[in-house]
Amino acid sequence: MRFKRLLILSGGALIIAALLTVFLAPFAVASGLRLWVASVARQEKLQIELGQIEAPFLGPVVVHNLHITNDSTAPFRIDASTPRLEFALNLAAIFTTSRGRILRTLSAETITIDVCRNPLASAPSQRFAWHVLEDLLADNFKFSGVALHVENRNTIVDLQQGTISGSPMETGVFTAGAITISSPSFHKSFSKLRGATSWQEGRLTVGAVTLMRGLDLDAVTIDLTQIGQSRIGLEMNIDAFGGKIRASVVSDDQGEKRTWDAAGSASEISLAQMSDALEWTNRASGSLHATKFTFRGEAADLRNATAALWTEVTGLTWRDRTADTIMVGASLHNREVQIQQLYVKQRNNQLTLSGEFSLPQQWTDLLNPDFRGDVSASINDLGDFARLFGQDPSAFAGKIAINGSINARERKLGGALAVSGDSLLLFRVPVESLNAKLSFKESRLEIEQFDLKRKADSFRGQATIDLTGERLYSGNFTSSVANVAEYASLVPDAFAGFEGRLDLDWTGNGTGSAHSGSFHAHGHALRLQQSPFLPFDAAFEGDYVPGNIFFRQFHLSNPRAELDAFVTIAKDYFQLQTLRLALNGRPKLQGNIFVPISISKILAQNNWLAALSDDPTFDVDVTLESIDLAELTGAVTTRSDTSGQVAGRLELYGPPASLEGRSELHFHDFVWDTEPRVSADLEARLALGSLSLKANATAPRSDPVTLDGTTALQLEKTESSYSLKTPAPLTATLSFPAVFLAKLPHYLSRGIFHDGILSGHLALSDSLGHPRLLGDLQLIAGKFGVGALLSTRVTFQGQTGTIDFAQLKQGGGQFFGSGEMDFRDLSDVALKLLLSAPLLDSSSLETGNCVTGVEFLGVPGRTAPFQFVRQIDFRGGLFSPAWTISLSAERVNDPLETPISSPRIFPFCSDDRSKGKILTLRAAPGFFLR
Repeated sequence: MRFKRLLILSGGALIIAALLTVFLAPFAVASGLRLWVASVARQEKLQIELGQIEAPFLGPVVVHNLHITNDSTAPFRIDASTPRLEFALNLAAIFTTSRGRILRTLSAETITIDVCRNPLASAPSQRFAWHVLEDLLADNFKFSGVALHVENRNTIVDLQQGTISGSPMETGVFTAGAITISSPSFHKSFSKLRGATSWQEGRLTVGAVTLMRGLDLDAVTIDLTQIGQSRIGLEMNIDAFGGKIRASVVSDDQGEKRTWDAAGSASEISLAQMSDALEWTNRASGSLHATKFTFRGEAADLRNATAALWTEVTGLTWRDRTADTIMVGASLHNREVQIQQLYVKQRNNQLTLSGEFSLPQQWTDLLNPDFRGDVSASINDLGDFARLFGQDPSAFAGKIAINGSINARERKLGGALAVSGDSLLLFRVPVESLNAKLSFKESRLEIEQFDLKRKADSFRGQATIDLTGERLYSGNFTSSVANVAEYASLVPDAFAGFEGRLDLDWTGNGTGSAHSGSFHAHGHALRLQQSPFLPFDAAFEGDYVPGNIFFRQFHLSNPRAELDAFVTIAKDYFQLQTLRLALNGRPKLQGNIFVPISISKILAQNNWLAALSDDPTFDVDVTLESIDLAELTGAVTTRSDTSGQVAGRLELYGPPASLEGRSELHFHDFVWDTEPRVSADLEARLALGSLSLKANATAPRSDPVTLDGTTALQLEKTESSYSLKTPAPLTATLSFPAVFLAKLPHYLSRGIFHDGILSGHLALSDSLGHPRLLGDLQLIAGKFGVGALLSTRVTFQGQTGTIDFAQLKQGGGQFFGSGEMDFRDLSDVALKLLLSAPLLDSSSLETGNCVTGVEFLGVPGRTAPFQFVRQIDFRGGLFSPAWTISLSAERVNDPLETPISSPRIFPFCSDDRSKGKILTLRAAPGFFLR
């Protein structure tokens, strides 16, 4: 009886336990999964988000909205997500000692994975949780809708619509809608890929995939059997463009280091098929006959790795470059790089290079390695050989031979190199012979001989260079060139246009920071091509040290003119001493110039104020005796269209804060390029920071134009340079009683007005930045454009002005108006012209068009609806070309309707005038005047 009762109680307990297990299993599995995920996320610094978890008893577990990201400071940012992940657990493997996998099945749909290098990474790379990946391997798996994006600097790999499945019992599938690989030198897409997979004992094989015509993936096997111990293997077999590629890679994580063991080979790969399939811009042909490669070591520690490479390319043609054979053999072992052979065979040319060098213990010692090298070259067609390296073959020709060997041990050099050539063309310059001998002795490079001959030209030199320490050098160079124009491609652009004979001697020694030398240059019949200047002789002799060049002789001359000076170009100043210009044996220009300005700073910054020295003092005293300009131009140029007399004097001395000086310049009957004669006198005085200026100029038939003014002129020190002290008080008067515009030279009128009389009197005050202008000017019958006459009078009242009247005659019609101007801000001057009768805007200008000119036509427009213009506005900076014209228009369809304002604004063309249009304004119907 007692036994029966015990049996009933035990059975009831088991039933209750079974029922509890059935009802509590979903909660227990879900809670256990969340705890496991939280533990993994904490250990591996991951952010893992889980949605709803479905865990029915003895059924597959479904995880919704799984999202995984890693730490923001990691070297690579990883972002993976899937809306639904399903897996079935192997309970026997979990609760027993069974060696089976924890997961029986694993599947997911719509997987998105984004892997990008993190440019802001600050944390060091940590050891990856390989045991977690081992636990996630399933007996059966299927992933569909995979979108993978991998970005490493400039290389991007994208996979779209991917599917992969595997099972130990049957063949799986691999498909991809598209795979795109993009890098700076390569871009290719592979679409609609299909293949088969095999999943056996931890090895996944993907095979039978046709990537493109001529490129088939026979099999790629990924070995995951030891992934828990961080060991991964990869084997790959590819049929590529008529040949075979075999490769195997094993990666093993040993402590803090990951070692790689790689080997690969390729044979008989057609470069023609490859270039066609990969759509190279420039087609190649030839064959990659054989290649073998091995590597073992750490990718970040190449000095302690071992590697070997052998490759042979035959019949290479790429672009217009050809080579019969290129062979490269090299190995790396115990920090020793050995180049067994670098061999290039090209028809009649061949180059052989071999040697070895040691990788330094520290990369800072890379410039002082131990090495040995032998080179032998026999180039019988230098143009064809230069073509192989991307040079223009027409710029090179001839035969050249190179032989020698170089070695270095413990920073001591040894060896010799000899170069010889005959009947050469180097950079388009013919060379009859070239001989050079170089020797290396301990830490010195000695150029024992450099001898280049071309016709009557010669270049010779010797030098010794210390390759250690401060790179001490000494040497000399001598050249004699019959015509420098034949070497235009080898000299800087600033000197490329000269022709004539030049002899040069140079001697120098020192280091990069402390050097000195002397030079002698003599030129005969030098001339700037395509210029009007006559040939001249030149003689320069000087010395130089860092930051300073002194010309003991600076002499330019021709039979009728001479220029002499002692020239110093220093770090902080420029000086001309005993400057003298003589014309037909008579001195015309004499003086001394000391300017505390750095020439190098002016060339770099184009700002003379920023180029002043820290404590500048000016000293300029130059006198220009009366010169007959016809005599001067005839002595130095081939021109004969300049005449008149010019004389002057310039004095300037003192520091910037208290400059003093005076200048005079006088032109009498000046004629240039057959323009009308002009005479002008200018006098200026500078004292106590005040500049006074008097000037007058006269043109034929015109009254003298006079200018009399005074302004402050002082330079003040700023943090980095000097600047003009502003605002400076200004007082000036300008008077021009009657100027006949038709008699002005074109270089003054710029062709704006062809005829008319301009008169006026103006008084200027305040400062240049904010001037006040009083007075008036009047233009009578100013002819411009084609048949247009303008008469106007403008009165100035300080910083504003009034256009009292404006009358324009053109095309048989007359147009009248008045207006006003505002120049309180010189960077935004405004001019408004109000028309007495409306004009019709009949131009075809659209938004974005620029205006090159304005045309007024007296013929009324007939187009409706009409667009009347009653006001024209001009706006822009006084010293800026960026002006605009605005038409305040009224659109009228019916005379009884209320007009609607519709302004149109167009810029004046300041750059490419060919793209501009003419703004055409016509007399409006009903308002046409004659």
